[in-house]
Amino acid sequence: MSAKEASSGSEAGEPGAAAKSARKRINLEALGRQSSIGDVSTLRTKLQSRRAQLNVEIEKEDKFHQGSKRLVRASSDHKARDQAQLEASFAESKIRVHQAELAKINSSLQAYQQEGLRSSQPPLIPFALKTTARLSVVSSFTDTISGHYHMDPAALLDQIYEFQELRYAVSNVTRDESGVESLLEYHNQLQLVSKRLIHPKLRHGLAFIWYDAINGLPAVQQSVTFEKACIIFNIAALHSQMAAQEDRSTVAGASRAVASLEKGIGALEYMKDRFSNSPTLDMSDELLSFLSDLLRAQAQEVRWEREQLEMKRTEPSTIIDAAHKTKSVAECYSPLKELVEDNSMKGYLPECWISYVKVKEAHYKALAHYYAALAHDHLASACKGEEVVGEEVRMELKFLYAVDSEEAQDAITASNQQYHVGLAKAHLNCAVLAHEYALKYNSYSRDLSDIKPLCQMLQDAAARTRAKKEEMSEEEGASIMAPAIKPSEITLKPVFPEFSSVEVEDLFRSLGPLPAFSAENSWSTPRVLTIHRGKGGLGLSLRGSRPSSVSAVEDGSPAEDMGVCVGDWVLAVDGRDVRYKSHNDAIAIVTDCGDEVTFELVTPT
Repeated sequence: MSAKEASSGSEAGEPGAAAKSARKRINLEALGRQSSIGDVSTLRTKLQSRRAQLNVEIEKEDKFHQGSKRLVRASSDHKARDQAQLEASFAESKIRVHQAELAKINSSLQAYQQEGLRSSQPPLIPFALKTTARLSVVSSFTDTISGHYHMDPAALLDQIYEFQELRYAVSNVTRDESGVESLLEYHNQLQLVSKRLIHPKLRHGLAFIWYDAINGLPAVQQSVTFEKACIIFNIAALHSQMAAQEDRSTVAGASRAVASLEKGIGALEYMKDRFSNSPTLDMSDELLSFLSDLLRAQAQEVRWEREQLEMKRTEPSTIIDAAHKTKSVAECYSPLKELVEDNSMKGYLPECWISYVKVKEAHYKALAHYYAALAHDHLASACKGEEVVGEEVRMELKFLYAVDSEEAQDAITASNQQYHVGLAKAHLNCAVLAHEYALKYNSYSRDLSDIKPLCQMLQDAAARTRAKKEEMSEEEGASIMAPAIKPSEITLKPVFPEFSSVEVEDLFRSLGPLPAFSAENSWSTPRVLTIHRGKGGLGLSLRGSRPSSVSAVEDGSPAEDMGVCVGDWVLAVDGRDVRYKSHNDAIAIVTDCGDEVTFELVTPT
């Protein structure tokens, strides 16, 4: 129900208002008993439900750990200090146990795929939504409405519960566009509510508790900015999960996955530009950059997968283009590989993620060399048949490598069979070595070793390269080092969150027009004055609108006698709310009144 409807219902004395408020409370209690992400019938939701439980356990043990450490510092008794130290160590060990289970949940990559795809395609790396502790805003909002706005909060009880219900839902969203819309709806509503009821000037006393999406540690903040950042993080996480569930064996499914990843990148980039000094590691600048680069690498990878579905492998120019694009995927994973090898990251990121990034970097580097080898094998065969390398292929070869000298470029593009055989063998040697690294990194992680489609993909690619190397073993070629392959340009377009795509109605509209009736402004307690028209009228003038204010009061007039002041805001005339009325409408209502006009006024302070 809208705020406007709720307000009109209360004014009319609707008999069902109390019953509806009770139903709201019952619904909220039922919602609180549900899993933090909804239906627990799927593997993903079961894991998320367990994640929420672990977050609470980690928070409890963290409080106990911090309390024990304070006792160690404060105690002068050796025995008491030793006991407190023992309890702190025990709590810390329990936190590590819970975090190890969280890491296991974060490593369950296949849980985010559709069930029918878990045996057919390697998974992407999604990341989890942040979970939040339940928050009651009723006491804070009712105090603010009565103390700051001088209104009866009972008339807005439905709206208070509706906002609270919206917040509960942010950890309960579906993994689709409607889930994104739910997050955007709460974010937009929070924008409005924060200007009225959660402003720092009001000392609202609300504490927003959010848990780190990776290690589960809690962060408590009174800042609405922190609350918004967590919502946008969840938008990015949701898009990463939506990409992971797509069937990438079809062009349409791969395209949808790329679109979701680009939206996830946009949400993370939006956060990096607008939020800083996060109290949780998952939203630190370093981690946001890592997650953004991870989604960027996966988006480039899925685009590559989509192009592979339509690739004609027999054309040398097409194979050269594939080498470019495959190297660009490897290049996207290269900085991630360096980052996950940093000691600080090793202790924070799930081991599965660390191994998977290394696997992907090595795998796509191997494929790039393999495609380059195929291109040179084609050219060697053409030279053997005394065919001249076509101009189109020569131009493609010129840009395949990162070589600057004309001499090197001429050698690469020459119609020289042994030279092309040598280059093909050199690339195959590099590919075989890179495949071995990919298989080795994959074996380091038990979670990855259990993903059969991934293991099969790596083994098939390695076997194909070895078979090609064996096929060319008898051919004579020049002894050459494989030049570095130049990656193609990346043209991903991050999509920032479209907040305007979800329109919301101001739940607390009945408090008055937001520019005037906000937390930043203040005014006196409303006063009701009944003014009798004299021969010269009421003796006051109005100006402006939404709300209209008193611009002048005539000396000795009925308005002055009743205490009307210049600058007073007009809230109501004869019981009719005029806060949202235009200037002309407000004047018309005053004119239509009889000899006696009752004003409800406040004085800005």
